Amino acid sequence: MLLAYFTVTFKDIKIHPDTSKSRARKLKAKKNTVSTYLIGQIGKNKSIPDNPIDLEKILADVYVVIKQAQALIGGRVIILECENNERLIRLYESQGFQTLAVAQDPEDENPLVTMFISIK
Repeated sequence: MLLAYFTVTFKDIKIHPDTSKSRARKLKAKKNTVSTYLIGQIGKNKSIPDNPIDLEKILADVYVVIKQAQALIGGRVIILECENNERLIRLYESQGFQTLAVAQDPEDENPLVTMFISIK
């Protein structure tokens, strides 16, 4: 029985040119580009009554996988992209994620919010 799932990949992102120098330094940005681990999907199986899995537990498993990858290929930042939904943003902020301004496609009618957390 599948309780939850996630996907992780490695992705270069372009941060917005107006990002503060201190934040760019913290992210180890080079020419406004940051190499990151991207949590592509994250979800909980809601068809299971009283599913004990929550976001904190899923992220704990995500961090284990990323730590293993980090030992092999490096990297210092994890990002995720979510809908511009205040409830969802607050949920990820409660887990330590912060919003990050990235270069957006001006033709994108529903741009996603990019959030990040540094790997400890």
